[in-house]
Amino acid sequence: MSATLSAPARLPQTASLSLSLLGGFRLVLDGHEIRLRNRKTRAVLSYLALSATGEETRERLVGLLWSESSEEKGRASLRQVVHELREALPPGLLAAERLSLVLDLRGLTSDVEGVNAALAAGEVPLLLLERASLTEELLQGHEDLDPAFNVWLLAKRQSLHDAFARRLEALLDATDTAVRRQAARALLNLDPTHEEACRRAMQAAVADGDIAGALRLYESLWNLLGEDFDMEPSPATQELVAAIKSGSLELASPRPAPPPPAARPAQPATGRTRMLLRVCPFAAHGVPEGREHLVQGFRHDLMGCLARFREWFVLDGSTTPTEAAIAGRVSSRYAIDGTAFQAGTRVSLVLTLSDTESGVVVWSEKMGLDLETWFEAQTRLVRGIAMSLNGQISSARMSCISGGTEVSLAAHDRWLLGQSIIRGFSPEHWERARTLFREAIAEDANFSPAYSSLAQLDNVEHIVNPGIWRDRAREERSLVMARRAVQLDPMDSRAQLCLGWSLAMARQHDRATTPMALACELNPYDTWTLISAALFHAFCGNHAEAARLAAESLEMTLSAGRTHWGYQVTIAYLRGDDQATVEACDRAEDCIRALPAWRAAALFNLGDIEGARRSAAQFFELVRPAWRGQEDATEASMARWLLHLYPISRAETWERLRHGVAGAGIEAAGLSFGDW
Repeated sequence: MSATLSAPARLPQTASLSLSLLGGFRLVLDGHEIRLRNRKTRAVLSYLALSATGEETRERLVGLLWSESSEEKGRASLRQVVHELREALPPGLLAAERLSLVLDLRGLTSDVEGVNAALAAGEVPLLLLERASLTEELLQGHEDLDPAFNVWLLAKRQSLHDAFARRLEALLDATDTAVRRQAARALLNLDPTHEEACRRAMQAAVADGDIAGALRLYESLWNLLGEDFDMEPSPATQELVAAIKSGSLELASPRPAPPPPAARPAQPATGRTRMLLRVCPFAAHGVPEGREHLVQGFRHDLMGCLARFREWFVLDGSTTPTEAAIAGRVSSRYAIDGTAFQAGTRVSLVLTLSDTESGVVVWSEKMGLDLETWFEAQTRLVRGIAMSLNGQISSARMSCISGGTEVSLAAHDRWLLGQSIIRGFSPEHWERARTLFREAIAEDANFSPAYSSLAQLDNVEHIVNPGIWRDRAREERSLVMARRAVQLDPMDSRAQLCLGWSLAMARQHDRATTPMALACELNPYDTWTLISAALFHAFCGNHAEAARLAAESLEMTLSAGRTHWGYQVTIAYLRGDDQATVEACDRAEDCIRALPAWRAAALFNLGDIEGARRSAAQFFELVRPAWRGQEDATEASMARWLLHLYPISRAETWERLRHGVAGAGIEAAGLSFGDW
């Protein structure tokens, strides 16, 4: 049994330090365990060790582990944590800077790093073969430290699960038979519903003469899918078991190594080949006006659920990507069509999934579209699509869309109707939407999306209503609603994203980084989450992170919409890329009233004074007829409204915008940063 060292013992810098995170927390130096007294101290060390660079800001750590405390108290507690870490760790391993903490990852090894390294080398690590649901054991026992930390931990477990699964799936086609078998076993340990892994394991058992073992694997899969998902294994798996039972199974010989691919331009990692899943606009025949929001709301919810999967690109069927955007990125193309019609007192919906190249319908489903069966139908449809396209499902991913059955039906109906109103960005109808969201809360005080939607209305009211000014009371009200939404459902990426924007609007940018990062971790395949977070980072001056997220968002969509490009305008300008700003403006087509002002500023910076003046005049022409302020829509008042719109955190960032628009002729005399 190893000896134990208690902090604050000083340790030599040349010591070998290892960290175990899978199955609790254990820190070992040369065979001696170091016991950290404070669980939040362990959490900070673990968080830094799991990060890509080993660095994090103090503000982010305070927001992650002291989210319910005042900033002053959180900072004081973090200082105590830093003191304990510096006393316990070898000198030089942790650098405590004024604004951030930096852990030298070269001086530390971890079991998570070991699993990743083995998989990258084409080996299946023993941990994945010996322990089931390994990623669920990450920092076991630390879930109750703080609500924000718990959300991060759940998201981290899922991202590790996905990373391990991707590499194991690649090893299913390894040239070494032993590696293929181990990969199948490890995948089943990680995800017992992984059908491809189950089929490989069944084939391996038959090859060893263990027919009974192969049938037990199938029976286990059958029972799990039936009990947890109320469904059967895919046809491919059922055909395999039938062949095993009849004795007609012909095991395929190991696949030969594939020929080297033809040379083509390198694609970014996020742009790898995937299926294209186009969700076409749903047709509604004879559906009463008062129930159309059910049809459109279901379509939007379905796209949101499908976007959580990495197996496909999800494309809104109202847009059409160019062949250049698809080339080299799409392996196959499918379309989901929906037709809704009134059948008695219910709205019926028929969905079909078809191969767009052959026209073959590969799956279809008819359902009654009503609130009583909303969540069950949504989950069943996504599973059916996943089964038809992949021949497998992932219980971990499916669990993300299986909740919500306890929601009040009346609350959900009102929320859907409110969402259908605000999607059109028609400010004259927003009070109606606000009333619906409040009624939803009155029906069900625990319905998180209604609180998020109310906060969203407050966050953008001054943006969609020219002449309406930012208001402290409205910012505080938005913050209360957003925090309540996260408290009710911390795993909802929309709630986290909304909280981040509410904090930014309330000038608490440092604290906003935590929910923004959590939103991206909870739904890393949603392009809107990524581009929204990118815009936030641009306002904060984190231009490298903003550019990374913006580029990743573009790579994950085949046909970015005009509003998406509108966000890219702001991101490009604030990082100093005026040419990219103008190009993004061309794609956005002035879908946001303020965009001509950004174009004007960029053109002025590029030396095109005449073009800048024309864009400035266009800004005034777009804003003047939509003006809703009490004062007259003069050029001075419109300029002041523009320069107060955005939650920009740094004076120099705001000054770049002011300088550019002023040079173009949008002058707000006497206005300074934060003076509104």
